[in-house]
Amino acid sequence: MPAPVSRRGTVAKASVTRMLLRGMARHCPRCGSGGIFASWFRLQERCPSCRLRLERENDFFLGGYVINLAVTEGLLALALMIYVLRITADPGTSLVPVLVVGGIISLVLPVLFFPFSRTIWMAIDLAMRPVPRDEGEEGPAGRGQA
Repeated sequence: MPAPVSRRGTVAKASVTRMLLRGMARHCPRCGSGGIFASWFRLQERCPSCRLRLERENDFFLGGYVINLAVTEGLLALALMIYVLRITADPGTSLVPVLVVGGIISLVLPVLFFPFSRTIWMAIDLAMRPVPRDEGEEGPAGRGQA
């Protein structure tokens, strides 16, 4: 459910936890509305509800790539740790299953997690750098109409 909008058209400030939960759901971290993705890999220019500019500056989503990389590497490390524990208990354990799982994690997970990493990064950035009053308050066409 989108955040309440005041009579002036501004969105009520959400907590950091709420913004992160919205980001994990692929929703706008500012207002909570969906529909911010044009496709799996491409964002709309602005949130359809609160008009927040989704890419706030050039190279904005480098943080999203870092989140995606950290999640992927973390799961690969977990798979490796499980393998090490199994080989310790049974030295005859085959390497093939861990290579297959590792390959799947490293190839499929970044693609599946991509939009989530972007919206999670938007939430983190919005928590660290709140939107100035003049940004994101544009009219429906995004051209400064109120």
